[in-house]
Amino acid sequence: MAVPLFLCSCESTKLVTRAVSYQSVRTEFHKTEVPDDATILVAYTITTEGKLVVTIKNMTSEVMIIDQTKTFFVNADGQSISYYDPTVRTTSTTSFSSGTAGASVNLGAVAGLFGVGGNVGNMLNGINVGGAETDGTSTTQTTLIADQPQYSLGPKGTGTLSKFFQMNGIGRSSAGNLTEGHHTYTLANSPLKYSVCITYSVDGGQSFDKIVTPLYVNAALSYPVVEHGRVNDALRNVLTNKQDALTEPLWLLYAVNNVSLDKDCLHSGSLIDFK
Repeated sequence: MAVPLFLCSCESTKLVTRAVSYQSVRTEFHKTEVPDDATILVAYTITTEGKLVVTIKNMTSEVMIIDQTKTFFVNADGQSISYYDPTVRTTSTTSFSSGTAGASVNLGAVAGLFGVGGNVGNMLNGINVGGAETDGTSTTQTTLIADQPQYSLGPKGTGTLSKFFQMNGIGRSSAGNLTEGHHTYTLANSPLKYSVCITYSVDGGQSFDKIVTPLYVNAALSYPVVEHGRVNDALRNVLTNKQDALTEPLWLLYAVNNVSLDKDCLHSGSLIDFK
């Protein structure tokens, strides 16, 4: 697989790439096959800025209620943040809440995973959520969940949680802080661990269940560009020392440089969980 690592320059500023860094993220249990009797399917992906995007699929023929007051993101520092914030409002049906500002992801990235096992079609291709470049509403198949205490998903419906929380230690701004060399981790010893708890009901709110997904950085690599312009040497070190780097289920690859470029970070993949 060819990896184009941003070898362009800028007229006003000399581009200096000082390192190539890499991170991969896993869930506690890597899941690929979705059983036919699953009630809820959740897909996780990460933007180049390190913001977590959570998309939920109601696998049942009943209406599913998502209780956002009891749905949380737990960051690497242990801070627990509710997805419900009564101070944030959706301004209109054609724009997104402030919780999505500065983050954009094409939900086609998770469509393939939603199709694993033939349980879900590729309903997300071409849909962009968040970011300044998003105009208008998305298709009727996907709903942006606004800040309400509870939100309902129709039978077999799909929704994306309204907030993209910044994951500490992940993303473009953190790439330059990675320790040089190749570091691998388990869930037990990873310095960067997160979790998402989603509370839901499929019996009209009479009872609620929850799905908790632990996530963690399982590999972090960083190699310096020893000689100016020899970015490929640093990239080769990454790919040589972690030969499965581009087949991890979710990974980010950074060119650590002095200029903010749209293509100085590559990311690929998604993670799923179900119950």
